[in-house]
Amino acid sequence: MNVAASAQPSPDDASTVAVEAVRKQMFLDFCAALDAHAMPYVILSGYSGYPDRIDSDIDFMVSEADFLRLPALFNDASSVPGARLVQAVQHGPSACCYALASHTGHRIAYLHPDSTASYRSKGRLWLRGQAVLASRRKAAAGFWIPAAAVEFEYYFVKRCDKGVVEAHHIDTFATLLAEDPVGCRAVLARLAPLPLSDELESAISKGNVAWFEQHRQQLQLALSDSMPREAFVGRLLSRASEILRRARRILRPTGLVIAVLGPDGSGKTTVIEHLERELAPVFRRVRRFHLRPHFGAALGSTVVTDPHGEKPRGHLASAAKVGLFMIDYWMGWLRWVYPAKVRSNLIVFDRYYHDMLVDPARYRLPRGSFLQRLLVDLVPKPDIWLILHAPPELLVARKGEITLEAAQVLSKDYAHLAFQLHAISIDTGRGLKETLAAAVAAPLEYLATRTSARIGAAR
Repeated sequence: MNVAASAQPSPDDASTVAVEAVRKQMFLDFCAALDAHAMPYVILSGYSGYPDRIDSDIDFMVSEADFLRLPALFNDASSVPGARLVQAVQHGPSACCYALASHTGHRIAYLHPDSTASYRSKGRLWLRGQAVLASRRKAAAGFWIPAAAVEFEYYFVKRCDKGVVEAHHIDTFATLLAEDPVGCRAVLARLAPLPLSDELESAISKGNVAWFEQHRQQLQLALSDSMPREAFVGRLLSRASEILRRARRILRPTGLVIAVLGPDGSGKTTVIEHLERELAPVFRRVRRFHLRPHFGAALGSTVVTDPHGEKPRGHLASAAKVGLFMIDYWMGWLRWVYPAKVRSNLIVFDRYYHDMLVDPARYRLPRGSFLQRLLVDLVPKPDIWLILHAPPELLVARKGEITLEAAQVLSKDYAHLAFQLHAISIDTGRGLKETLAAAVAAPLEYLATRTSARIGAAR
């Protein structure tokens, strides 16, 4: 499903400059809020371009007590003025990633503070917040960072534990090693035995990516040997906390399902592509379905040039089609849609079952067919309904295959459906940027309200 370049505003236009400026201010306000609320913190790594260039999550560490205070802080609109908390995904017993969003015209500026109170991995406690905070220092830009040797240890353990060490990671090792050679060498000596620690320093100084790849398993074993596992009680508590976290994710998924409906010519493709692009930073992945899950099959886009040109099916064949749709929706939700929602995915439906209520001829349902209406309440519902509309004359101009009379009937019926579903109605007859701004505002409001309610319920 492609959109002409002229129809979709480029993400590289002046709006990108505005988004970057807003993100910078959001970061400064984020740091100021932590300081104002007496929450000592350190930004653990990746901060060299801050605050002018923020390309990824902001990994930061606080104490265990302050970790529990963060949801309420970020949920307070005054903490980062102009931004709202739209996502909070706990990805470990003491790790939670937040998403703050600021609506900037038809674009969204995001800040992703990823918090932790300790660094645990594979039953081992590598770093505790209090110890890291004890040696923090201020960067030239005014925010707090760890001591060079502490950051070296965190970054080294994290990269080796993940098993991925690339050239830019080695550059960071080298920078920290040059800043505090004594402290970083002491870390290497503690984490890796001789002669491995000497080989490590040599590989860092030479930027030898191949050496790290060849010695990946050896490094991981050395790290495991250097740090004893937590006591049984500690591991048991961590495991119990992890089970509870996963249960909460299943019962209160952080993904989002949006259904976009509207007559041909209302701009569904343009709106959907904009939604996917602007909302993607809040989610781990974006999935799109056309009308129904199609039993998980990957389908290419199909251009329908004459949606009402074919003859209706008979009543028996139409009943079979509606029944197939019902099976597909439930199998799809249980097998693909809800699991994706649990994994914090954005799922967008281009059209939905309810289109058959408004435009049965498009689906070759005979006049007087009622089964689709009889079963409608049994269909799984999305989180958000977006129903697009435009003046009938404009629909005809955009899609010449429908008559003005048909466009008028469809517009009236979709408006009635929007009322029944309490859907968000978006007028796509306005300017493109105004339309896209309205389209992204609805999901942001939903996410902010949902996140706020969950934080309030957890307190």
